[in-house]
Amino acid sequence: APQPQKALDLWRIGAEYGHPLHQAIYADDLSKLGLHTDALRWYKLAAEGGHPGAWSDVGRYYFKGEIVEKDEAYAAQCFEKDLPFGTMRAYAYLGWQSFYGRGVPQDYNRAFELLSYAYQQGNTGNFYLLGKSYFSGLGTSKDYKKAREFLEKVDPADSDTLYMLGYIYGRGLGVTEDIQKAVTLLKKATKSPEAKEELLHYKKSLFGKWSRR
Repeated sequence: APQPQKALDLWRIGAEYGHPLHQAIYADDLSKLGLHTDALRWYKLAAEGGHPGAWSDVGRYYFKGEIVEKDEAYAAQCFEKDLPFGTMRAYAYLGWQSFYGRGVPQDYNRAFELLSYAYQQGNTGNFYLLGKSYFSGLGTSKDYKKAREFLEKVDPADSDTLYMLGYIYGRGLGVTEDIQKAVTLLKKATKSPEAKEELLHYKKSLFGKWSRR
């Protein structure tokens, strides 16, 4: 039967002997136990020993400011070191940072490249950024069909997402025009000034049917 404590002790022995794989697994176990200071120390040792993915674990602590002072620039350096290993978390984090210019210069082209790779490898955490990239032509050409496909996967959808979807459906961009759906989406985007502006382009008939002005 599984014996977590015995396993933890064995991983610790391997970690103390200097095996990067054991150091990373031991750090994972410590993190699950909430012992983040010790976990970070072992993640750093595993990373320095060349274990794939360990630099992303180090970067995550500095990116979020957990148990250490928040340092997005250092976090980006950590994620950068994991790119050669194909670590999708590194691509996802660094793509996000490149999109917003957090810890690195803002670069939509690089952001799109990194986020697209992460998505292709199974990372599903950046549907919004990929959708916005296609919607606004940031780092790639505008493609409303692809924008809609990504934006409809955003859960929960925020006001900006709802605005973009409303805009797409209301104007029939890469999809069959659906003004009723567009108005419904735009009305839900209560925090979006763009949505309020877009709603001005629609009017409601005496019979309750919406159409473009």
